[in-house]
Amino acid sequence: MGFQTGDDGGLAFYINQRRNYARNDFDRTQTFVQSIVYDLPFGKGKRFVSSGIGAAVVGGWRISSFLTLMSGLPLYFSASSTSLKAPGNTQTPNLIAPVKILHGIGIGNPWFSTSSFAPAAGTAFGNVGRNYLSGPNFFNLDAALSKSIRFTERYNLDLRLEAFGVTNTPQFFFTTGNGTVAGLTLNSSSWGAITSASGGRQLQLGAKFNF
Repeated sequence: MGFQTGDDGGLAFYINQRRNYARNDFDRTQTFVQSIVYDLPFGKGKRFVSSGIGAAVVGGWRISSFLTLMSGLPLYFSASSTSLKAPGNTQTPNLIAPVKILHGIGIGNPWFSTSSFAPAAGTAFGNVGRNYLSGPNFFNLDAALSKSIRFTERYNLDLRLEAFGVTNTPQFFFTTGNGTVAGLTLNSSSWGAITSASGGRQLQLGAKFNF
């Protein structure tokens, strides 16, 4: 929790500053991280294929993974402040109905029920506070398959295949720019729409000779 918007110490509301107190922009309410390392049961000294050429080929392989699950980042709603007549303060919409999370992606498929919000009347502030809702959750799974080949006590070769974002799951978010968030500005062309994503599967293969 905090009063700041971003990392520069700026306030959204200089009038009634207590209203700034809300979840910080980087807050992830729930986070789960799990890492696993598993040596496959093949090769010398293992349960299966413990001798011969087969042990040399299928032995020594290791699987590892790194899973990250996080709840969504806070959403900061804004609206036109031309009628507010309070320079330096941020205008927000009025909440007029319960918000439904629709899980839409892209223009024309809003993430939330946009009809739940309306402009504030005249010079009044909107009643939606800072960082009112949460955005899409975060999911990422990295994995690796590795093997160490020992030639002598002094020389060995490490092979490693790594997959970042192995499930190719996109991570959606609202676009931020010029101090506002495009999809969270009331009645903007992208109002309610998520138009940005990151992630995507990446593969890399590495070999390291140790001597």
